[in-house]
Amino acid sequence: MTGCNNFCSYCVVPYVRGREISRPAEEIICEIKNLVKRGYKEIWLLGQNVNSYSAIPFPQLLKKINKIPGKFWIRFTSSHPRDFSDELIEAMAGCKKVTEYLNLPIQAGDNKILKQMNRRYTVKYYKNLVKKIRKKIPNIALSTDIIVGFPGETKKQFENTAKLFKEIEYDMAYINKFSLRTGTKAAKLKDNISPKEKDRRDKILTEVLKQTALEKNKKYIGKTVEVLVNKTEKGFLFGKTRTYKTVKVESKKKLLGQFVKVKIIDALPWGLKGEFKKTT
Repeated sequence: MTGCNNFCSYCVVPYVRGREISRPAEEIICEIKNLVKRGYKEIWLLGQNVNSYSAIPFPQLLKKINKIPGKFWIRFTSSHPRDFSDELIEAMAGCKKVTEYLNLPIQAGDNKILKQMNRRYTVKYYKNLVKKIRKKIPNIALSTDIIVGFPGETKKQFENTAKLFKEIEYDMAYINKFSLRTGTKAAKLKDNISPKEKDRRDKILTEVLKQTALEKNKKYIGKTVEVLVNKTEKGFLFGKTRTYKTVKVESKKKLLGQFVKVKIIDALPWGLKGEFKKTT
């Protein structure tokens, strides 16, 4: 799907790409069937907000794709917390090909800033949603998107975001420093947070993330996980787990595009190190 109907105050997408348009479900399913026949192993469903896919309910689309024969993974991005339904959580938990990874943008951890961003949910709502998702899918890895230095964001409001970061304990986060986008409502606001202060806030959140991501990754040590190899470089293979963790393995084997079993032997904040077991 393309376009967006949400009109977040910092985002130019609805103005340059227009309102949401959903591809027909039959067209998507046909394309995926052809990709799987050609050997593709990872299917990404893309949209500015996949939750609002309208040809059929998005959970139903996941279920239909999950029934396509073949060995492949299903991932999707991005999801708006406001309309992340219980049905979608059930579909993610029940579809074996849907991986245990979710990008769930929060953007800010302060209710006033969220309102100014036109995000249309509260911090409490977001935390309760995360709780529901983790209860149904205990091993899910969560990432998020954050904007620091939104116009008027006080140090106290930023501290609320840092507090949320520590509480949620994300596996990964994509932290952005606010910049003006012509044509958006936020472009009319005074960009009164200095670049130096934006850098400081960025670094604070990055340090929190490094700690939580490392603790999350340490739990993989000693476990054998399935990895889809997607890169080779100088005697090493790199790939992703179902939870979208990057794994590095020393090997000269030609396994690009294959699923392999890897035993995790070490953990870093941004990835895992492993050794090969056997291919599937």
